[in-house]
Amino acid sequence: MTVWQQVLGVPEVSIHDHFFDLGGDSIKAIQVASRLLQVGYKLEMKTLFRYPVVAQLGTHLTAVTRTAEQGEVHGAVPLTPIQRWLVERDPVDLHHFNQAVMLYREERFDRVALSVAMQHLATHHDALRMTLTQAEDGSYFAWNRKVADGELYRLDVFDFRGEPGWSEKVEAAAAELQGSISLATGPLMRLGLKPSRRSRLDVFDLGWTFSISGVSPDGAKRSKPLPLSCKAAFR
Repeated sequence: MTVWQQVLGVPEVSIHDHFFDLGGDSIKAIQVASRLLQVGYKLEMKTLFRYPVVAQLGTHLTAVTRTAEQGEVHGAVPLTPIQRWLVERDPVDLHHFNQAVMLYREERFDRVALSVAMQHLATHHDALRMTLTQAEDGSYFAWNRKVADGELYRLDVFDFRGEPGWSEKVEAAAAELQGSISLATGPLMRLGLKPSRRSRLDVFDLGWTFSISGVSPDGAKRSKPLPLSCKAAFR
């Protein structure tokens, strides 16, 4: 119930509460599964959708007994379920199938702190270094790059203040960032910092990740370690 409280942002949860009645959705379901994994329990998405009440769900959690490799994972890896789903759809522009979000922070985003946080994430989460290449026979294979094999992310700064067509240029910059991601070569994450008209820094976050919870620019700025859960590598 504590996990539900944290993810759903509600003060209390009873064993009779319904996940979706409390504001749950598919994204929050993934966050619940992730947090449960951190405390030693595995939850399948279909299980939560089938048993959305706490009292029902409790008996369907699986204790995790296997610990994934905690060192750097590199080399050939099997396609993940979501990668298999994607390539089976045979989209026209595979590389453009990514997530994008624009964030605003009153206290400003610090470029150095963001760089530290993104480097730490890409080092810890092996899948953020994964490339996806199509062979001559049409099949796809995945490869986990080493941390030292190239860019782990890219961070650009755009300043259009005082220029005509400000909003159009911001939209064009965001589109360029999103369209530049290459699954074959990486990096899989691109960020763009731009001073807003209020003299603050906004950030575009582009990549194959929809959640940056756990990224703490303030902590990075103060040289504090970024607390991340143990790896759960799909291998």
